[in-house]
Amino acid sequence: MTGRDAIQAYEQHAKKFLDARDASQTGADVVKRWARSLHSGASVLELACGGGFPITSALISAGLDVHAIDSSPTLLETFQARFPEVPVRCESVQASTFFDRNFDAVIAVGLMFLLSEPDQIDLMGRVANALRPGGRFLFSAPVQAGTWSDMTTGVDSVSLGADVYERTLAEAGFRVIQRIVDQGDNNYYDSVFDTPAVPID
Repeated sequence: MTGRDAIQAYEQHAKKFLDARDASQTGADVVKRWARSLHSGASVLELACGGGFPITSALISAGLDVHAIDSSPTLLETFQARFPEVPVRCESVQASTFFDRNFDAVIAVGLMFLLSEPDQIDLMGRVANALRPGGRFLFSAPVQAGTWSDMTTGVDSVSLGADVYERTLAEAGFRVIQRIVDQGDNNYYDSVFDTPAVPID
């Protein structure tokens, strides 16, 4: 399945995705702790923001300056109704013009493994180019390498595995601070670009 197929699948299943995500707090605690480790007012780019719950809400509550992108017009319509103050664009992560700017942090929950292997590797480089020195990058992806079908959309999902993720991050200029597991047993990679940082609690 191509990136374009994945975009179309999420648009087709947008209502089902919204209902499921709105009812789940999975990942919220991890993101809340990560957000507290950033300075107040830090600029954060959220990739694949969906309807904004619970991740965008946690970022805003922490006093961060959030910008967001998602490729689904339906999801973004809901997002804009909920968070009209957040600059948001309907774009794919492969082509988003937000990467022409600089941010203090980038976050991608539930996205990385929906991309092809080349697009995942390319995205880590694009994030590095958009981050200021010392910037943080948090994304979710399994530790194990493997493939499966997304339960909501049937989109092919591909995990490159911890060894490849951490090696690719290092090649892009990142240092992995820690891996975190949430209450749903989802794994997160917390990394810093260029300069040391303090792990979150």
